[in-house]
Amino acid sequence: MPRVKRARKSLSLRLQPYEGTPQALVADYLNGLEREEIVKLVGEVLVMCLLPIAQQNSGKFTQQQLRNSFLIARDMAEKHFGILALTLGLDNHVVAHIPSLLSPQITLNGNGGHASVSSVTEVEAAQEESAVEDSSLISGQASAAEIGNLFG
Repeated sequence: MPRVKRARKSLSLRLQPYEGTPQALVADYLNGLEREEIVKLVGEVLVMCLLPIAQQNSGKFTQQQLRNSFLIARDMAEKHFGILALTLGLDNHVVAHIPSLLSPQITLNGNGGHASVSSVTEVEAAQEESAVEDSSLISGQASAAEIGNLFG
């Protein structure tokens, strides 16, 4: 099967934080890594944090696709922070603390107003239901399981 040649996109970014700020500390850390590792890490963080917003902004995705993208991004973030806590040697109490599951979940209506408040069990049931669906962050590209494996 012949390979399809795809155009590359470029992101030009110059980050110059003030010394002594959290961004400066992260910049120092990244500057100590190999270029390929920097590009990989920054790319993963950008996709994890901003893909659902970028998809919404493009206007080319259905509400269900945006929902799936958000759930995948949230799952990736939870896995990332779990691994981060273990890497830092934090105790199990910190690792197990998930504030979003301890309080009622608020659902926004289309106008940005609060439409309903769901219980934890309703949220967990919805998450299990969406996990069963075969969703993709990029239609026809990679499944949620593949993306989850990519980011750990």
